[in-house]
Amino acid sequence: MNPSTYPGAALIPAEPPLHSAPGRRRIASKREWSDGESPTLSIIVPTFNRSQALAATINDLLRQSYRDYELWIVDQSTPEQAMMNAAYVAKAADPRLQYLHLPTTGLPHARNEGLRRVKGKIILFVDDDVILLSADFLTAHVEAYNDPRIGGVTGRHVERLVPMNCRRTACYVSWGGRTIFNLFGTERQRIGSCKGSNMSFRAAAIAQVGGFDRKTNMLEDTDFSVRVARAGWLLMFEPDAELVHLSIDTGGVRAANKIETEYRRFSSTAYFVLKHRGVLGTLPFVLTFTLIAISRTLRYRSIDVFLGCLGAMLKGFALAKSGADQLIEGRESVSAP
Repeated sequence: MNPSTYPGAALIPAEPPLHSAPGRRRIASKREWSDGESPTLSIIVPTFNRSQALAATINDLLRQSYRDYELWIVDQSTPEQAMMNAAYVAKAADPRLQYLHLPTTGLPHARNEGLRRVKGKIILFVDDDVILLSADFLTAHVEAYNDPRIGGVTGRHVERLVPMNCRRTACYVSWGGRTIFNLFGTERQRIGSCKGSNMSFRAAAIAQVGGFDRKTNMLEDTDFSVRVARAGWLLMFEPDAELVHLSIDTGGVRAANKIETEYRRFSSTAYFVLKHRGVLGTLPFVLTFTLIAISRTLRYRSIDVFLGCLGAMLKGFALAKSGADQLIEGRESVSAP
């Protein structure tokens, strides 16, 4: 993608990197973005059938001390909840708040449709079921980009349900295909991947690598992060950008049941591994996930689960061989539900 064709793709003027400890005093934006201008920050919140949680997330974002931003709600909800969400946005009557309804579902698709429309130099993604723990959450993301080497930032996650599986701050996919995750740390540091519920990227980096890959419904945030890092940008963990991730068990990108979620995991991980590590990289993955498939078969006491897991792996490999779908097409006008 040509950077000149992507809104906000020019680099932010470089300033000295920040080295102060978490909890430092933040300075709010000196201006508030108004319609027709190009904000420093664009926020994209994909949502699906979580009207109550979405309203709370929007309220948290609108109460932030940092004001130079636009906020896009990208809604893939069913008609009833979409009407509620659209009405809520209209009632808020905030010029920074934009609403888009999409008839086609899929988290990568929602993020890409948001990217088609935003104007900021920094693009922030948050889930629709988060609680921001500071009025300076947005400022923490923006200030991280004072270092011109930074292409992506992920913030501190206080997870309500998702268990962490390592002791030190980390976020990456192991050679065996397991997602290694702990974003509960308090020290700023480099990170292997950003996590979709709380992550931002420099628009210039997005202009280089394109959009999110629509062929995967898990690990799309890791896939995107790896591409940004390979383009020469640094990824950082910023503990001051802190939120609670509720992981509400309805709506969002959840599958219909736990077995279907397992199949999605197998397929998406197979896709990721073959895409980024090649055929040789699939060997430790296949060994690890075959053992996991056996474990799931024993748990659910059904050989069909084992066959389903293997089928999902093969599906992921086939999708990877057919090529990625990560282009951001031309911009369109906002649609209504």
